[in-house]
Amino acid sequence: MRVVLVSPYPDITAFGVRGISASLRASGVDTRLVFLPDPLGDALRELPERYPPAVLDDLLALCADADLVGVSLMTNYVDNAVQITRAVKARLDVPVLWGGIHPTIRPAECLETADMVCVGDGEEAILDVCRALAAGKPVDAIANIQTRRPDGTVAANPVRPLARDLDALPPPDWSHQDHHIWDGGDRIVPLTPDRTRKFLARGTLSRVLGRVGYQTMTDRGCPHRCTYCVNDAVKALYGAKGYLRWRSVEHVIAELEDAVRRMPFIGYVWISDDAFFARPLATIREFCRQYKERIGLPFTCLGSPATITPEKMDALVDAGMIYLQMGVQSGSARIQALFGRQSMGNDKILAAMAVINSYKDRMLPPSYDIILDTPYEVPADRLETVRFISRIPKPFRLQLFSLVLYPGTKLAAMAAADGLLTDERRQVYAKSYTMRVPDYLNFLTLLAKDGWFPSRLLAFLASGPVVAVLGSRVFSPVWRPAFAASGPAWRLVKRILGRP
Repeated sequence: MRVVLVSPYPDITAFGVRGISASLRASGVDTRLVFLPDPLGDALRELPERYPPAVLDDLLALCADADLVGVSLMTNYVDNAVQITRAVKARLDVPVLWGGIHPTIRPAECLETADMVCVGDGEEAILDVCRALAAGKPVDAIANIQTRRPDGTVAANPVRPLARDLDALPPPDWSHQDHHIWDGGDRIVPLTPDRTRKFLARGTLSRVLGRVGYQTMTDRGCPHRCTYCVNDAVKALYGAKGYLRWRSVEHVIAELEDAVRRMPFIGYVWISDDAFFARPLATIREFCRQYKERIGLPFTCLGSPATITPEKMDALVDAGMIYLQMGVQSGSARIQALFGRQSMGNDKILAAMAVINSYKDRMLPPSYDIILDTPYEVPADRLETVRFISRIPKPFRLQLFSLVLYPGTKLAAMAAADGLLTDERRQVYAKSYTMRVPDYLNFLTLLAKDGWFPSRLLAFLASGPVVAVLGSRVFSPVWRPAFAASGPAWRLVKRILGRP
């Protein structure tokens, strides 16, 4: 068997295809990885044809000897997957399987294009598909796999129990063996370690840190049930009990040792678990002990206000953590409840920030996530968030995300029922979190983005009389060009002030 796995994501880390490749290879299945980074990146728009003909020709040549083609996708990359799949099916007699979060949430929609869809975890399911194809047997009764019958109905098989022992799975495939990439040129080329280094160096966090980063995950799942997040939808699929699973410390450290050996240019490790701090304190301390002894590189991770403690921070900073990202999302109690985060109110957020801030001399400024453009917000909610931002201890950075109502989330279902989500194509599939509404209150959050804008001035600009004037319709034409000019303007101001 030979399986070609295709990733359309801008980020070549692509946990899904790398993990599937490693698992299939461990079971004796030959794999080939093809990375087709979306040329639009975060600048999404209506552009169904992402790839030029020459690139598709190269892709088809790489798929010509395949027994199965797999495509991984999230909602924003449906167009990529459709273009890839139509090209394969037009010229090759090879079945195409889609996997990832969007097929998990919308299998019937995906089966309008793909031959098969993997719902949920894919390692065991795709191996079963390979074995069935090799034996000439049907694939319509494999758990986690859905297909469309000849009469047009969907064979919706149940999901199998979650894999509990994540250590039984091999680490992601970074071997560079039969890996290929479209690097923006005319053709698909081999993905060599040097090309990997260049791609990883382009990452936002790598640019901030001035180092090439290696991204990993030590868990699957999340302890929280935020209504805007697809994790909640997947929990509903499997049942919340046991959904959050961790790899052992030894398994993670062994992966990192292998990655550093293969790619000696790695300058830091990015642990991208949704809530790394949710691990028990004893496990974090053991991780820190082994990481310090066996890896020794700077690292970054994510936390939540409910899980950050002084004891965990102390262990992690001592082991080399230099940067931390934490979700704040809103300063409004009403919106926090809407998001399912009422247990992480402003007092708890500020307490976590105080703990983080106590390490400011040993870390880079932390990054706090803020969600903008929630359709249920009223001006008072948004003002609460801006005023809350003015209370954040410096230094810090903000990551500003325009809300995307992804399929399967509770918030998307609510918005659709209330008539606030009427055009999924425009409002979801072709929307990026960077597409912030250019109005006065969002401009205030933009002013605070780098954390050095004077807090008292920010609070004054968010006061009732000022908002009544600058937030009025009279000034609304000002804010779109202000957004467009903000990037170059702030870079100039920071250069003048000598700020990073």
